[in-house]
Amino acid sequence: MVPGMSVNLNFRADLVMNGSVWPRGDPVLRTWQDVIEKWQLSPPEAQEGPTEARLYFDRALSALVKGRLDDAAGDFERAAATRESAYDDIGIGDVFLARGRWRAAAAHYRRAAERDPGNVLAVLGMSQARVASGDARGAAADLEARFGGSTDPVLRYYLASTWCSVSEQVRSRTADDALVITSEHQLEVCEAAARRIIDLDVRDAELRRGAELLLDEVTAGRRWRWQPEGIAVSLAVLAVSLGLILVAVGGLAGNVSLVIAGVLLGGGLLYLIVVRFRRQTWQSRADALAESIVQRGAD
Repeated sequence: MVPGMSVNLNFRADLVMNGSVWPRGDPVLRTWQDVIEKWQLSPPEAQEGPTEARLYFDRALSALVKGRLDDAAGDFERAAATRESAYDDIGIGDVFLARGRWRAAAAHYRRAAERDPGNVLAVLGMSQARVASGDARGAAADLEARFGGSTDPVLRYYLASTWCSVSEQVRSRTADDALVITSEHQLEVCEAAARRIIDLDVRDAELRRGAELLLDEVTAGRRWRWQPEGIAVSLAVLAVSLGLILVAVGGLAGNVSLVIAGVLLGGGLLYLIVVRFRRQTWQSRADALAESIVQRGAD
């Protein structure tokens, strides 16, 4: 937290106060929290410079946290005009990111990183710009390489949130915005993301609960089922019965060849029925929703 500032990082309360009706859990809010959460790591040097610059910066950061993006943009620009600080560029980048302009945001984060190599806030900002661009997996890999072993709760939050975005981007999406697992690869990525989020043990209850639900979905998706159940079971019974009949007839007649034929025929038919009619639950759901999918996930 920036020394001397009284900044409320409970953005949801601020948004309600300002008349926002964005619901908890909305994707916009997930992005919004990712924009401002990193400022808890803001060091004292963020306020270095002329008194006027510090005033503009304090005012801009307070406006950003409260969702007043126009005010934040103006004061970050004024602060940048009176000093050379990576933190002003990070703030400007945050405004662009909050507005969905991730390319412009990334340009400011890069400029901040050039001024202050290794700046953690610039790294976190760039990672979220990558998430916004659709490259959540790349962002997660970079954050893991840099901060994977960190115990800092803010850094662990960004790791968890980015893995949450990975699980969202990898899946297919229906016309009504429902996420659907439509491949074995998606199933594996979702399982890895959910387990990593749970392992990070973040304080964000929404992230933890989402990971638990996703892991439950993956577990349920791996279960096998007959489809269609009635026909598959009937054919399986018929195949086994046919094989047993041939085995019985061959045994009574002393015909070894007929016995062998019965075993092979019954086993072969049963194998074909299993291959054709036995499917995992995720496949059945994907088939049922195939016509409503408007955006294919990763294969």
